[in-house]
Amino acid sequence: MKIVKGVPFIIILCLFLTTCSLSESIPQQLPEAVEGVLDLRDWDFKKDGSINLEGEWAFFWDELLQPDQISDPNQAPYVSIPEVWSKHDIEGVTLSPEGYATYHLTVFLPATFQDYGLYTKGQGSAYTLWVDGRQITQNGQVGTDQQAMTPDKEPLTAFFRPDGESVEMVIQISNFNHRKGGFRNNLLLGLAESVHYYQMQNWFVEAFAVGTLFIMGIYHLFIYSFRPVNKAPLYFGLLSWLMTVRVGVTNQSTLLAHMPSISWSLGIRIEYLTFFLAPIFFTLFMQCLYPKEVHRWFIRSVFAFGIGFSLFLVFTDTMSLSYTPTYYQMVYLFGIIYYLFFLRQIIVNKREGAVYIGIASSILFAAVIIDALYLQDIIESLSIKNLLPFGQIAPFSFLAYIFVQAVLLSSRFSRSFNRVETLSTELEEVNVSLQQSEKKYRNIFVDSKDIIFIARLDTRIEDVSPSCEYVLGYTKEKLKQMKVIDVIVDPEDISRFQKAISDQGTVRNIEIELQRKDGRKIDALVSATLRHDENNKVIGIQGSVRDITERKQVQAERLRAMKLEQIAIKNSLTKIYNRSCFFEAAGTEINRP
Repeated sequence: MKIVKGVPFIIILCLFLTTCSLSESIPQQLPEAVEGVLDLRDWDFKKDGSINLEGEWAFFWDELLQPDQISDPNQAPYVSIPEVWSKHDIEGVTLSPEGYATYHLTVFLPATFQDYGLYTKGQGSAYTLWVDGRQITQNGQVGTDQQAMTPDKEPLTAFFRPDGESVEMVIQISNFNHRKGGFRNNLLLGLAESVHYYQMQNWFVEAFAVGTLFIMGIYHLFIYSFRPVNKAPLYFGLLSWLMTVRVGVTNQSTLLAHMPSISWSLGIRIEYLTFFLAPIFFTLFMQCLYPKEVHRWFIRSVFAFGIGFSLFLVFTDTMSLSYTPTYYQMVYLFGIIYYLFFLRQIIVNKREGAVYIGIASSILFAAVIIDALYLQDIIESLSIKNLLPFGQIAPFSFLAYIFVQAVLLSSRFSRSFNRVETLSTELEEVNVSLQQSEKKYRNIFVDSKDIIFIARLDTRIEDVSPSCEYVLGYTKEKLKQMKVIDVIVDPEDISRFQKAISDQGTVRNIEIELQRKDGRKIDALVSATLRHDENNKVIGIQGSVRDITERKQVQAERLRAMKLEQIAIKNSLTKIYNRSCFFEAAGTEINRP
């Protein structure tokens, strides 16, 4: 019961430890831009590492300005970066997610002459970046309306060498395709090698996750192909592939980078589709593992929401689509609450692997909650947004779930193998015992002097012991063409036999006259009982026949001798003992001491 109560606590603990441990890794009082100026002259990039260009940037709304067109950045209002436009308030008016703007920042760098790099995951949803008047990178094509711009999403690294102790950074951003428009992601500044290494590290982690998830999907589908009756590996394999695609189209966009033909619009639809379908496959997987604990109404609800949102994805534009995760996260929250009660139930019922599933699910649920806070920009208020260098972590946490699932699968295979070994040993012993029993009863069947027979319900003989030829004169093959009643002489005996079998299901030692092949009649004791199959259905008759002809003849001769003896010692008329009997009795008495 302690484990059951601890399941919700595990999720809270994961959140707390994640927040605390990651928070400790952030240096305190990082330099921030103030009124469009960021002073990094005292920042040691070799010792302190790279830094995000956060703080106040000069902001030119509804203007796409190039560096030479910005004469006085101090005339523009300042906005906090990173932040979406819908959170900016210019002259008392909250900005729309749709629009375009220019940002400006002056950065003072250390006096040392060195190469620098800039890294960004992308801005919403197209941008162009200049440093000291030189365009160093762009993502998509900025424009003043939806037709003029081309959205794109690709993490990029750009390098530059400053001309002096300060650099002027200008970035144009436009958005007409997503609810999160503007300077939404950090711009990381650092030494060229450090920034390049940072991106390669992110790429490696994501590529490793994509490869691992894909291989695990294949592995589980192979397991399913060998044993289709168990659908749990099928759903888990499909879920692994779904997470493969999701990891590949989010964060570093590993898959999209290798498929340039996929447009931004199609890429975001694929990303959202994996988000909508994941609960369906997860629920089906759980239902296969624990069918008694997962309720049908919950499965139908998850299916309805997942399919409904997926269909909406097909028929709507990307701007409307970008609002759906806010609502679909309620489905995730509802599912997590349900699964907390579900985990408690399977642990209470001591289901196989319940503790493993509880631990893995707690890790996954904690990551889903963090992702939900991250996507809603609530996580920024918790001061841990910078601790998510890979963006959404739920797909990565699925790797931990796969690891626990692998442990559970190994445990099940081990137990199954042990059971197979035990059953094989028991089966071998049973086979030996059956062989001995079969041999024993076969010897009894073959060597018995009594006739042992097996017949159908219509009394047609199916099998008979070899003694039939000695008792009845018929060969075994000939009797198999006959019925039991064919060798019974008296029709009354036939009726008596059939009535006893029908009413009582058994006949024990009834005396019946049988006819041999040579026409001679014999007396026999017949015992029979009904045969049943594994479903207790009557399928025939089995019994035995014992020849008692000689025994009856002996009994008859004994009775005849007794009768002659009585005639010899008594007068048949007076019933008085005769003289020879008198003298024999007198002699006996005289000789008595």
